[in-house]
Amino acid sequence: MNTPKQTPDYMLDTVALKIKYPDFKVTNPHFFSPSFDISRLKIINLPMGFKYWKCVQNPPKNDITIHKHPRLTGSMRLDDTGNRNFDLVIEFSVPKLLWAQSLQELADSDFERTVGILVSVLRMMGVEVTSETIRKAVVIRAHFGKNIPLPSPTTAQDALQKLYKADVGRSKHINMRHWDNDGQALYFYASSRNSIFYDKLRDIATPQNKAVDKDKFKQEKQMVLGSKNQPELLRYEVRFGSQQSLNAFLGDKTILARKVTSITFQEIFNRELCQKIVLKDWRDIVSGPTSQLALKMDKPTEEIFDAIIISYLSPGNKKAHSLNRALQDFAVYTLINKCGARKVRDRVERHWSKKSWQRLNTKMAKTAESLKMLPPDSTISDIQIALDKFEKYDWKP
Repeated sequence: MNTPKQTPDYMLDTVALKIKYPDFKVTNPHFFSPSFDISRLKIINLPMGFKYWKCVQNPPKNDITIHKHPRLTGSMRLDDTGNRNFDLVIEFSVPKLLWAQSLQELADSDFERTVGILVSVLRMMGVEVTSETIRKAVVIRAHFGKNIPLPSPTTAQDALQKLYKADVGRSKHINMRHWDNDGQALYFYASSRNSIFYDKLRDIATPQNKAVDKDKFKQEKQMVLGSKNQPELLRYEVRFGSQQSLNAFLGDKTILARKVTSITFQEIFNRELCQKIVLKDWRDIVSGPTSQLALKMDKPTEEIFDAIIISYLSPGNKKAHSLNRALQDFAVYTLINKCGARKVRDRVERHWSKKSWQRLNTKMAKTAESLKMLPPDSTISDIQIALDKFEKYDWKP
């Protein structure tokens, strides 16, 4: 039976660590394609205009080991003075390295075991590094996430359909992907980071070329398909594709509150930090006034109108044209809550102008204030509670 055992822990998923030579040694250059033979690359003649050389070692496609191997990228760059600099990037999923699956989440106490296993696996891949080098390796990309079990009868699809109504502004693109097995994934794309929500168990059962997680073990799929109890598990991930965007986000006043130029693997392997990152991203999605209206719990029409009327009947608000403003608030709420922010905005901007939406969006803050006593949708509340608690989810097949 799949019983979630919950303790205060967290989910750091994929990380990419960068190590500079000579803090690593390539013992078998031919494991890379092309060969990452540093002793040879130091002396070979380079063509005019040469700047970069890349060597890759991917995990075996039919990896049957108990630890998912990382993806290695060796490189040689020429600096402005013509010196040859060598780097190694190690990209891997921490839970898959430890348990060959991503349903089980991490604890701070898993760090040293992760370091030890990674050093051992790298040795098998023809690379030698010390444990201290791994601890102090700089993180250049990272994915953070949370597995959120949803209470019956709520489904992951229910959560995705509700979140699709949120307003994330024009800086993020929204895409809802559908699969043949009724699975779905909701993407909020931006140049700095991507936020992704998806049905975790259906994604595991989905063919690799269609799945959100394209780097999964065959054992993980067999484990899920062979389980009798199938909980509704919403996966929420925050992905940073570059060191610059990661460092900028970490510097936010709600996270580290300082300028961040680099962060090590040891520093980022931290429950409190991971929770702050996920919560900051979550607030960016749900805290704006338009999103607040879109994500409110469904209530009878007359109850919504009564709430707006009450807000305008207070001595400070009952002014000239208050009825018109109350009716406007009701119309705005109904459209946003039923149709979703993006759909309404697209129509306003298409038939009027972007400035019209901006003016309307400003007025929505008052509408949201009028309806602040109305709770958010129960699914949104369940996600918020899970993120506030940030309890560990242990998969028990």
